Amino acid sequence: MARKLPAHLKLHDDGGAQVALSTPSSTKFDLAQTMRAFADATGWVPRPIGGTPHHPLDIPHDADAPLPPLRKRMQLVSDYPMDGMLDADDPSYMSGTSEEVAWSLLAQIDGLVQSLKASERVIQAQEAQLATALGVSIRHDEADALAGRLQESLHRASELTGSDAAALYLLDDTTSALKMRSCWGMPSSALTKPPRDLRGSLADLEALMGNAVLLENTSLAPEWQCPESYAAAMCVPIGSPTMPHGTLWLWSDHVRDFSSADIDAAKAAGDKILVDIERSVLADEVLKTRALNRQVESASLVQSSRLPSSQPLHDDYEIGGWTFQGQALGGNFHTWTVNRQRLICAAMGAAATHGAAGALVATSIQTVVETCWNANHKPSQVLRKANDLMWAAEDGDWRSSLCYLQIHPESGSTQLSLAGNIQAFTVGSHGFRPLVGTSTPLALQPDTRFDNQQLYMEAGELLLIASADVVGGIQRGGFSQEALLKIVREMHDETIETIVDHIARLLPLLDGQSNLDADRSLLLVRRRF
Repeated sequence: MARKLPAHLKLHDDGGAQVALSTPSSTKFDLAQTMRAFADATGWVPRPIGGTPHHPLDIPHDADAPLPPLRKRMQLVSDYPMDGMLDADDPSYMSGTSEEVAWSLLAQIDGLVQSLKASERVIQAQEAQLATALGVSIRHDEADALAGRLQESLHRASELTGSDAAALYLLDDTTSALKMRSCWGMPSSALTKPPRDLRGSLADLEALMGNAVLLENTSLAPEWQCPESYAAAMCVPIGSPTMPHGTLWLWSDHVRDFSSADIDAAKAAGDKILVDIERSVLADEVLKTRALNRQVESASLVQSSRLPSSQPLHDDYEIGGWTFQGQALGGNFHTWTVNRQRLICAAMGAAATHGAAGALVATSIQTVVETCWNANHKPSQVLRKANDLMWAAEDGDWRSSLCYLQIHPESGSTQLSLAGNIQAFTVGSHGFRPLVGTSTPLALQPDTRFDNQQLYMEAGELLLIASADVVGGIQRGGFSQEALLKIVREMHDETIETIVDHIARLLPLLDGQSNLDADRSLLLVRRRF
């Protein structure tokens, strides 16, 4: 029977030989050594008052809260021998600095220490934020909390596996390099190291394939590219082989063996780290989505408030209509008024796009139309003006359909201009007649020709205007032309409000599941007498 291979790589040392690793010589900042050097240079010994950042048993405090003044945290004690204890042949104590000079120097050192600690806190928060590996920025407080959770996971993994240090490395956007995002048991300055090239990092590559790599003696396996100088190391994956995110390294100062319990503990820590990162991203995205939804709802209320009410414009005319947006924001509108010349003016617009982009286009067109209410413009001139303005807006999709009409109430004389895929009909007791306009939408070209249509509304005659998704057929979730006109003719004697409400109730019953997000508008005008 074939031997079952373990799910990890285990590299043994040669006969249990203990090989010491050589630590590269480098000057590192040591606060205690700095204080000793200060005392030797000035003759004054800094002593902490209570818990301070200079004391090994410092009291935790809010990182954002200002520290007390230096002289309330520290005291200077003379390092000179007491009177009568100084030998005449020992002149080393004869030179020194005054207390004020010592305080000045200590204040500068304290400032450097606080700047260093502040920089380390910023680096930890930024690395935790970058650990999300996504195109989002989580909030500052969430980044701090994530940094704490990552360090806690690394600390616990080190305790469970008997390791002396741990670090989290995550892949960059190009999945070609690994960057340390959090560490424990190491100076925070390790986070400032440049990313490691994934090419040639055999241990990381093997771990990213889903295996745990055990280096019981790193000096005997230099080809596995242990990223830090420790005697033994273990590397486990963060993520899965199909969706790798990075690696978790655990190091020990001495040559050692790793048990299956150590591997399980390390993998569990890797899973928790991934969950913490994803949870932070998700929580922040939920908050952003909620805020965005509230803004969309506010914008939707503003957009709907611009739709007209159903108050009568003239005793001899009825007018009604509705606009339903497929989403909170949409690209359709309808509007009407009586201008200063006592003409009934009405318009319907439909943007080619939907959602927020369509709402911007529709609002722009509606604004252009309503600024022309009281101008002595023919409908074709209004469409020309709207087309020029939309065409001048180069960026974005400003294509749209528009119908604009003017009715002289006493004579029934009506001028109308159409562009795009909005359809219009006159409906009377003897049948209906379609009104033809230009099929070219606004903003498609700068020199579109828009024509005026002249007609006279007889007593009892209806003028029906519908957007494409109302009269575009079943495939678009709307009525066919024949079905819509049949409904209007059968309800000819009902009030306009009753007819438009009935059509609105019938729309959801149609087989239009493929076009649920469509924006729809309907406008109906009747001359009573």
